[in-house]
Amino acid sequence: MNVFGRRARVPGATALATVWMIWTRGAAFGQTTDAGTTVISMTVHPLARLSSQIEAIAVRAELSGSLPRPQQFSVRAPIVYAGISEIADRVDSFVMTDASGAVPVSILDEPERGGGLPFYRHWRANRPVVPPVVLTYRMRPFTGTPGSGPEFDFYAHGGGMSAAGMALFLVPDYVANATTRVRWDLSDLSASAIAASTYGEGDFEITGHPDLLLQSYYMVGPLGRYIPPIPSSGFRAYWLGQPPFDPRREMEWTYQAYEYLRRFYRDTQGSPYRVFIRALPGASGTLGGTAMRNSFMVGTSSGPITSSATGPRNTIVHEMGHMWIGSLDGDRTGSATWFSEGLNEHYTRLLLLRSGLAPVADYEEEINGSAAGYFASPYRNAPADAIARLGFSTGMGLGSAQNLPYVRGSLYFATIDAKIRTVSGGRKTLDDLVLPLLERRRNGEPIDQAAFVDALVRELGPNARYEFESVIVRGEPLDPPSGAFGPCFDKQPTTFTLNGRQSNGFAWVRNGGMSDAQCRAW
Repeated sequence: MNVFGRRARVPGATALATVWMIWTRGAAFGQTTDAGTTVISMTVHPLARLSSQIEAIAVRAELSGSLPRPQQFSVRAPIVYAGISEIADRVDSFVMTDASGAVPVSILDEPERGGGLPFYRHWRANRPVVPPVVLTYRMRPFTGTPGSGPEFDFYAHGGGMSAAGMALFLVPDYVANATTRVRWDLSDLSASAIAASTYGEGDFEITGHPDLLLQSYYMVGPLGRYIPPIPSSGFRAYWLGQPPFDPRREMEWTYQAYEYLRRFYRDTQGSPYRVFIRALPGASGTLGGTAMRNSFMVGTSSGPITSSATGPRNTIVHEMGHMWIGSLDGDRTGSATWFSEGLNEHYTRLLLLRSGLAPVADYEEEINGSAAGYFASPYRNAPADAIARLGFSTGMGLGSAQNLPYVRGSLYFATIDAKIRTVSGGRKTLDDLVLPLLERRRNGEPIDQAAFVDALVRELGPNARYEFESVIVRGEPLDPPSGAFGPCFDKQPTTFTLNGRQSNGFAWVRNGGMSDAQCRAW
C-alpha cells in the first residue's frame, strides 16, 4: 500500500489479503474457534429510490448450519480500517432475529489501536441464539470528498457504487469456516446495471473464512467492461464513471502488462483476475490503488477524456505484481513490507523497462522517486518494527513512515541485484534468487524471513545476513552502488528538500552512451 509522489498505491494482492486478515482475526471478539461450517445466505439490495444515486445498501443475512458459541453470538464491522474511519458509524436499522424471535443486542467497541490499524464495533446478542439467525441492516456510503489512501471505502457514484467488503458487510465473530452465498437485488438500478466482484459477475458463492467477503472488491451499476481477445484468460476489467483517460484503451494495455508479468513470474495457472477503476466526482488526480485477493481497485478523478492522457500505469502494474510476490509467512506485525512492497516496487519499474511497455525515461523517474523518498525521509533510519507500529499515524506518501518500506526495500533489492550480478560475473541476477522462492510457495512450502535470508546467503555469502539485518531490520544507512540500475544510469550526489528539511543523497542520471535497447536488457 503506498501513496507516493505522483502515484498512489496501497498494500496488496496476496500481501494485503494476508496482512489485513491477520489484523481482522486478531480482533478481541473475533477469535475463530469452530470446526463446522456455517452457511451465510445474503441478499444485497442497493437502494436508489429517491434519486439515480444509491443512498445505501440494504443487507439481509441468514446464518444457519454450525453456529459456534451461540451463547455469545456477535457480528462486527470496523470502526477504523487502514486509516479509513467511521465505517461502523454508517450502519443503521440493525435488527437481529432467530428461531425464537427478536434478539436484543448490545453494541461494544474495541479500544482504538492507533496507527490506523483496524479495530471493531461488535453487535452482540444479549441471550443465546437459536439458528437460523437473521440480520438486517443498512450501510450508508461515504459522502465526503474523496482523498488519497486505500481504495476500500464505499462510494455511491456514476449511477452505481464501488467498495471493498470491509466497508459494506458485517461478518460473524468466532466463525472459522463458512459457505457464503451472495445474491444481488438490482431492482432499483437501471436496466443496464450489473454487479461485479473479485469473484466474478453476478451472484456468487465462496467457501472459507467469512473474512473472504471483506477482503474483496465490489462494483455495481452501468459498468464499462473489458474482456481480452482470448476469452479463456482469467483477466477482466470493469470501470464505473468516466476517468480522464480512455479506460478501454488503458485496460487493453493493462492486459498486455498482466500477461507479461504472468510469464515472468512463471504462472501457468491463469487464475481469475479482476481490475476495477472508479472515477469519483470531486476527486483530484489518481487517488490510490489497492490490491487484494486476485483483484485490485484504482480510484481516479472524474472528467472528460483527454486523448493523450494515460491511466496510472505504474500503480496498476504495482498492484498486479502483488498477485505473485505476495508476503512473507509469519509476518504477524506487518514489519516485512520491505519484502511485499519493496520487492514489488523494484520489479514494477524493472519489468516495465524490460517489457517495453513504458519509456526508459519512466524507469529513470521511478528510480529517482524512490531515491527521493528514501534519502529525504525523516524515518529512513527507523527499524522495521518501529515503522510497522507507526502505520498510518504519520500520514501517507512522501515523507511518511508508511512509505518508507516501499522505497528503502526497493533500493535494497536493487543493491542486492547488483551484488549478485557482480559476484556471479554477470551469470545471475536477483531473478535467480526470487523466482525459485516464489515457486516454492506455489508448491505449498512457506516462505518466511529466514528462508529469504538463507537464499540470500547462498548467493552472496554470510556477510549478506549482517547487511540485511543492518539495513532492513535495524534501519542503518543504505548506499546503492552506481550500477544498481544498469549501465545506462550514473550515480550522482544531490540534495533533497522535503517540508523545508534538506537531506543529502544520490540520484541516478541517464548517460548518453547507451541505447534504449541496451537499457532494457538490464
